[in-house]
Formats: sequence, structure tokens, C-alpha cells
Amino acid sequence: MTARDYYRHVQQIIGEAIFVLDSQVSYNEIDINECYIRGILTLSNGHQLHTAEYVITEPSIIRPKYRYHLQNSDAVLVARWDNSPHHSEIDTFPYHYHFGDGSIHASPAMDIASVLATVITFFD
Repeated sequence: MTARDYYRHVQQIIGEAIFVLDSQVSYNEIDINECYIRGILTLSNGHQLHTAEYVITEPSIIRPKYRYHLQNSDAVLVARWDNSPHHSEIDTFPYHYHFGDGSIHASPAMDIASVLATVITFFD
């Protein structure tokens, strides 16, 4: 899969999420198999999901760096998933998520599909 194919796949996943009202996603191709994707998704409950992925697509898809930041309509953090290597005490290091209360928790590696499946649980 090329980086452009991956980007089209991300766009498809976002388009199929019926609770995403609007998406503004940018794509920066670094190489045929390497890209940076950023976006802001507006959700039907008023929340926004800010996304950023640095992706290498060959020989398999890896995300050396990602961040998915969910905030409410007042721009207050609800949750953020990332793989920054700054919480080595977490069992799933470097994968973890933050809650708005400042707590940090173990998390599997995330991608846009996983995050969209998870953020719907934050709907009232």
C-alpha cells in the first residue's frame, strides 16, 4: 500500500463514520510510502477530534508517531491517545491515553478506525 492509498483509506473510514459531521484533513506525502496526515473532525455531539499520524506503509503499516485528541465544544480535553515515549510506567508503553482529569492509562496501539470506534463511547 502506498501512502496515498493509506490516505484514501483514512478518508473512507472517516466518511463511513455517520457521527462525523465535518472533516478537514490534510495530507503531506514525504515519500511514496511515507506520509503525515492531520485533521480536525467535528462530531455530532459537538466534540472535535484532532488527529495527527506519521505513517510508513511498506513493508507493513506502522505509525511511529500518532496523536488523537478529543475535546469537547469548550475545547477542554476529554481524552487523548498517543504513542509518545514519555510514560514508561504504563504496561502498554509507549501506547497510552490521557483523560481530561490528568490520569494516564494503558492503551493498545491506535489508528483512526480504533479511535472513531472508541470516541463514540464518550457521547452523552
